[in-house]
Amino acid sequence: MKKIDIEFLKKIPLFEGLPDEKLERIRTLIVDKVVDADSTIIKEGEKGNEMFILLDGEVEVSKSLLLKVAGHGMNQHDKSLIRFNGSHYAFFGEMALFDENSERSASVIAKTKCTLAVISQESFFRLAEADNEIGYYVLKNIVKIISVRLEKTTKDVLKLTTALSLALER
Repeated sequence: MKKIDIEFLKKIPLFEGLPDEKLERIRTLIVDKVVDADSTIIKEGEKGNEMFILLDGEVEVSKSLLLKVAGHGMNQHDKSLIRFNGSHYAFFGEMALFDENSERSASVIAKTKCTLAVISQESFFRLAEADNEIGYYVLKNIVKIISVRLEKTTKDVLKLTTALSLALER
């Protein structure tokens, strides 16, 4: 299992630019959690109040291809988006740190037994309020991360729209 130390935290993009003493404060918030293979870590559409950092194991991130309409569930078909393992310094569920009403945007399933570092919204808020520099850096980093993801999503939507338009013209 990876040791959650300052050097490990420096490799997590969410904590980029934070000095060692600030990373040490973040380290104190972390709770280890072990989940078995085939466990659901995050379920798309549910509300959450914690984020996760993958330490060991492998997870798969997937998204439902169908929408629920007026509470009626259709056959849910999930599309696997990406797989992460412990060497990726992957984190997920980070939006739950900032918005208690935020719904999970994808599902994360443990493909193997996994060790996770968990940071709760409540403990993060307390720390960010006590140390504004930590709050500033984490918020700045998350804005950069979300901007990259939004740009990719915009390109993907444009490609799908173009493909649909071409298909409908035939």
